Amino acid sequence: MAHEPDPAPASATSPEEEIVRLEQALEDLAACEAASVSLIHCPSASREKALVRDLVVAARDRGFVTAEVSLREHGMEAPDDLVRELIGRLAPPDEGRTRGLVHLLDRFREAHGDGAATAFGEVVRGEDADGDLAALCKGYLAAADRAAVSERRALDAWLDGVEPPRKHRNKTVRRALSERTAQRTLNDLSRIVRALGHRGTLVLLSEGDAMAARPPRQCEKSYTVLRELVDNFDAAGGATATRVILTGQAALFDGPTSIRAVVPLRMRLEAPSAATPAPPHRPWTAVVNQFEPRRHRKVRAPEVGEGGALRNLIRISEGVPPTDNLTRMSVGQDKLDATIRRLFTFVKRAGSFFSILVGEYGSGKTHLMMHLAERALEDERPVFWLNLERTNLDLGNPARHLGRFLEHSMLPIRGRPSALTLAARWTRSKAAVGKLVETLEALAAAPDGDAGVGQAPAAAKKALRIAASRDAGRGLENFLAGVDLVERPGDPAYRLDAYRRIFLWFELLARLEGIAGPVILIDEAENLYTSGRAPASRRTSLRSLAFYCGGALPGTCVVLAMTPPAYELMKGEARDLLAEAGDLGTTLELERVERFRRSLWGLKPEPVRALTRPEREELCDRVRRMHRSVRGAIEVDDWPSLVDRLVTAHTSPRTLIRTLIDELEASWWAR
Repeated sequence: MAHEPDPAPASATSPEEEIVRLEQALEDLAACEAASVSLIHCPSASREKALVRDLVVAARDRGFVTAEVSLREHGMEAPDDLVRELIGRLAPPDEGRTRGLVHLLDRFREAHGDGAATAFGEVVRGEDADGDLAALCKGYLAAADRAAVSERRALDAWLDGVEPPRKHRNKTVRRALSERTAQRTLNDLSRIVRALGHRGTLVLLSEGDAMAARPPRQCEKSYTVLRELVDNFDAAGGATATRVILTGQAALFDGPTSIRAVVPLRMRLEAPSAATPAPPHRPWTAVVNQFEPRRHRKVRAPEVGEGGALRNLIRISEGVPPTDNLTRMSVGQDKLDATIRRLFTFVKRAGSFFSILVGEYGSGKTHLMMHLAERALEDERPVFWLNLERTNLDLGNPARHLGRFLEHSMLPIRGRPSALTLAARWTRSKAAVGKLVETLEALAAAPDGDAGVGQAPAAAKKALRIAASRDAGRGLENFLAGVDLVERPGDPAYRLDAYRRIFLWFELLARLEGIAGPVILIDEAENLYTSGRAPASRRTSLRSLAFYCGGALPGTCVVLAMTPPAYELMKGEARDLLAEAGDLGTTLELERVERFRRSLWGLKPEPVRALTRPEREELCDRVRRMHRSVRGAIEVDDWPSLVDRLVTAHTSPRTLIRTLIDELEASWWAR
């Protein structure tokens, strides 16, 4: 007899309910151009197979391209392999079989004739798809019949992760598909699908229980990839109009190697309330064999004009922070806003600032950091994130984490692109490359006393040598992205090279885009002490933190967030580990370990103030107004009683907001 899942009652669904939930979710995602990830616990292999088939049909009926991959055949531990397989398994909505990306391009060419490349280029620019995959697609569409063979070979070689021969190389492509570029490629793929005239993309990853049965290291890597997908899929420059559904049986959801055993994943994905029926964007549901059908709202497209609020609603439902107009849902932050204003004024006068934010898990540290980021962007300051949840393994080697530092950034210009996206814009046209080279020449000629005490000019001189090569755009983009540093060791020469590129980036942003005063947010620093790392490894990480937090970067505001116990551990270790780092001959002058040590002991950390009960009640009212702007007025039985119950149960703003959204969504979905 098949094992029956034992889900929380609110998360129990039927196959029919899952199909309708998906249909509404797809309408929402298409309307606000967002992306999401959800999990479905299936009671048996036969039920899973049938459900996946029906979900694919439902998505195609709504104009979505689909791609299904079995995780029993293709694991998640190698994200580039997974993306490669997805690209080959795309199926257009009006065809019942897998055809692949090239087939979608051929159909577009048939529809647009000789103007296919021009039409694609115009639309893809509007979708902000400016990565290598988009360049390869445009090259394929622009090629005549004979040249198309060469362009197809270039695409195939890129997908295989190798450089094609020069005669088959697309000049606007920078580097082949790899593990580090996989997520950006998946994001670009979703935008390309839209540019080809489809509403969006449904990605189905079936037989997910196979992940839990893989060797421990592969299993851990798979969950890490899934966690990054959940956290970053819908970030700035992320995927658009895309739903990823992971299905599996008991082993994926229960047991020592299941998702439930990975606390950060479980916290993001588990149902936050007992409200019924499960609303469209609840990220974790379970299909049961015997299920009483429940009423739910008829699927409809959302009203136009509230895309940002709808996107926030979806993100909150899925356990990740909202990104649009975050300050509208910030309560009790008047003092913080005043502090931020003083902080930016101080940075302009004094040159740099470092602060430490401490708070327990769920206290709202990340919310406050995102509030700070929103204010920084409003003040036209670039924001760079170092989330140690993702980068702690590379933190001690700046040459390796430089790419992530640039990727997880937001710039106060149209579309809030990341630095890596902006690098593509700077280097993919002859005119843009000429302007970049002109700026580099002026920077390289600057006196040593300017631009980061000679660090940016030194990097500019190296960039100019690359610009003199045959393919200046390609070389400059890879240089700015730090591609050449990824596999290099963490010795002083490569660390210094990485640091110099950060100085160079800040100077180029100021000179080319007119934006200065960077804000660096270092979140979840407690992971240095919860991941089982040895003291020597933490010492190298602290040395890197000393570069960011020790005042080496002029005009920069740096905020480090962590839990109080981890802060005390870091402060206690600072005497010995940073003293050891300072004595090492390999420590760089830019890694100001002594100043960082003094800051840890001398600064008074900013505690995350718990919201008062009246403030939490006000937060509930703000969340309800936001929900009403998206879904319309929803009658909630005894609203004061609901608020009283939730405010009493949840002191954490994050869990309070998420639970309330889930309750409101369930009420809306039930009518």
